[in-house]
Amino acid sequence: MKITDIRMMRLWGPRHHGVGGGSTKIAKVVVRVDTDAGIHGLGEADDFMGVRQGIAYMAEYFRGHDAFAANRLLSQMLYGTQPPHPGGAKSGVMANGSVACNMCSPTATPWGPVVWAASAVEIALCDLIGKALKTPACNLLGGRFREGARVYLDRSSPADPTDLAAWERMAGETAASGFTQMKFDIDFMASETVTDVWNRSLSLCQINRIVERLGAVRRAAGPDFEICVDCHMQYNVPDAIRVARALEPLNLLWLEDPTPITNPDSCAAVREKSPIPICVGEMFIAEQFRLFVDREACDILHPDVLFCGGMRELQRIAQFAELHHLPVAFHGNGGAIATIAAAHVGAACRNFLGLEYHFIETPWIGEYVRRDVPLFRDGQVVVGDAPGLGIELDREVCKRHLAAGEALFD
Repeated sequence: MKITDIRMMRLWGPRHHGVGGGSTKIAKVVVRVDTDAGIHGLGEADDFMGVRQGIAYMAEYFRGHDAFAANRLLSQMLYGTQPPHPGGAKSGVMANGSVACNMCSPTATPWGPVVWAASAVEIALCDLIGKALKTPACNLLGGRFREGARVYLDRSSPADPTDLAAWERMAGETAASGFTQMKFDIDFMASETVTDVWNRSLSLCQINRIVERLGAVRRAAGPDFEICVDCHMQYNVPDAIRVARALEPLNLLWLEDPTPITNPDSCAAVREKSPIPICVGEMFIAEQFRLFVDREACDILHPDVLFCGGMRELQRIAQFAELHHLPVAFHGNGGAIATIAAAHVGAACRNFLGLEYHFIETPWIGEYVRRDVPLFRDGQVVVGDAPGLGIELDREVCKRHLAAGEALFD
């Protein structure tokens, strides 16, 4: 079964209640891998700088290759091969004007836009292979431990963070809707107290307001509801420790990305003194997780299927964590396709904690694909028994949100 094309389609629409509680616009890139067997697979990419260029490169580089060779194709894209290179490897200038790179990734590094593009194609290949073999994608990963993946909602903050009633409403509504876990953003919780936007510090005033507002969340959600907080890599070591200690009475599940993630030593320094478990890694590939685990810089690994290399790499990271007796939660920056793909992996991982979803208040992002079960049921993404990811595009939703200059897949 040969790859005949890799296509992409950019969707564009409103995002209600984005980061910090405001409304904005958002794009999602849907990827389709076509084959000479008439079977196609669907994937998803975030619309980050360089991603669409990477997908276009992969379309030309892998046209004519075996669609079942997903591991080989991903490895070739990210790491290249030694001369004389595998049979069928393209070289020189390709038809779309890109220059084929055989000795390493097209960007000479295995992270950033190149792995984000590869993640989308790998998800589509898993969907495609599952369809061809008439089995759910989770069975390609060894089968499921559970029937679905628990979801945690990213709520960021209310639009007006000074309104304690808004924090209570948001927490109460989330708990009442059947979800059992949610996350808020430290950096947006008390932004009105920040006087120096360049400094990586947290003032006592800011910390006190954060504690007050999360305290309202805890009261509204109840003592058994799991609450997490995200620092968005913003803070210095002593202030990250200071806010963690101040939040200790609220019994949080994790403190996420407290310091810039390029340095495992600073994260390890926070972990050593934090009473809250440290969660890191939404943009990491497997090797970066190894660096942080070896440095004892984290308690929970937090990969994203859109950024780590796709579904098999996501499982590989989870299995690495399991060998170290560490749990994984899956960061989720994706819409319907990425969420369902990550749920298949979560169902197949023993040490899985939860899967993030950002867009509960933006319905179209969860509705541009159709399947035989709802996207969420009882706070989970149910995997189901349909082949592959069990999805097809909802052409009407896609048509309504098609970005300018884009065309629906035929």
